[in-house]
Amino acid sequence: MHIRDPWRHGLVVVVALVLAAVALEGQAQSTESGFASFITPFPTTDRYRLFLLGDSLASGLAPALTADLAPQSIEVINKAAPGLGLARNDGIDWDKSIESLPATEAFQIAVVLFGADDRGPIRLAKQRLDFGTPGWKLEYERRVDTLLKALHGRNVAVYWLGLPIMRGEPALAAAQAVNGVFLERVRLGGGKYIDSWDGFVDADGAYTDQGPDMTGIVKQLRLADGVHMTLPGYQKLANFVEREITHDLAIAKRERDVPLAGDPAEQQNVRDESLPLPSGSGTAAGEKAAKASKAVKDYPADDGGVVVASGADGARTNIVIVRPAIPGAVVAQIQTSRGALQADLGHTMPTDLMGGYTVMSSIATSLDAGQSLKQQLPLTENPFYRLLIRGDSLPAKPGRVDDFGWPREGG
Repeated sequence: MHIRDPWRHGLVVVVALVLAAVALEGQAQSTESGFASFITPFPTTDRYRLFLLGDSLASGLAPALTADLAPQSIEVINKAAPGLGLARNDGIDWDKSIESLPATEAFQIAVVLFGADDRGPIRLAKQRLDFGTPGWKLEYERRVDTLLKALHGRNVAVYWLGLPIMRGEPALAAAQAVNGVFLERVRLGGGKYIDSWDGFVDADGAYTDQGPDMTGIVKQLRLADGVHMTLPGYQKLANFVEREITHDLAIAKRERDVPLAGDPAEQQNVRDESLPLPSGSGTAAGEKAAKASKAVKDYPADDGGVVVASGADGARTNIVIVRPAIPGAVVAQIQTSRGALQADLGHTMPTDLMGGYTVMSSIATSLDAGQSLKQQLPLTENPFYRLLIRGDSLPAKPGRVDDFGWPREGG
């Protein structure tokens, strides 16, 4: 019977304990960047650039990932180093390599895949840390943290791909161990951890060489070493990343493509009022010049003050209130649409809901357009409020079908 390493199951407890910290970290990053989307909506160039970092497994992933992201106009740059990783790096510090990149080498997305070559010891200056020991785990966590910090220092969206299941108990246990480190440190570090484990298991959750490819046909997915993959396997692995990036790119696009407020006529009016005087001649140029000359002047910014009492001694404090400048095009739009805005006035009715919430509803009748400037009844005496909110029975007009008064007048 196949038994999974308890370290991986223990991660459930770890994740539960750090959920609050993860939420605060993500909120802080969104506030710091000024964008709600995980990927920046405004890349340095018109084309997103992606760095693929990792070991031999990442190197094999590069062609499939490039093909998957080509429709998204994402340029994939393969920075993987086969044979190296985070444990054995041969003196290459991944974080320093990222920090030393010139400003012209800009990229907005990073996909990271390590662990396939990290089952060996970590060698420091005068120390050897064997795999699985507390010292090894502590140093491995530090290297993950420093890489994440270097990537975030360049405002990069980080997608850290977890290892798929490996064949054989030693390799399987090692993959679970490093995945546990990745899951905790990446989420705490503000990146996105992508779990690929269950995409390469059989019905019993055990390792299998074969499985359905992206078309649903069962094919050979893994190579004979039980670690690396065939082309269909890498295509399936790349799909885990492609789905996450595509989703986040859609959010970034919506945040970038913010439409102007108002209907097309209002937008065109604002654009026309903002047009500079044309330098050409002829009828079209003359009409534009005449319209631009009628533009309402801008209202400059102005300061106002208010004096309030503060403190137990009644000391008075002067608070300065700054009114920003108002473009003339905005003022002109308000003036031209004043009648339409007034015609939209209606009756506002509050409705109390469970939990202390109140819904404000607006109802406009055919009479509101002509009476928008007249004095309205108090809200509590409004027929809509009395009927729909208080539940009053409104008196019927004499002789109407709902008039049940007795005796009838004139009868």
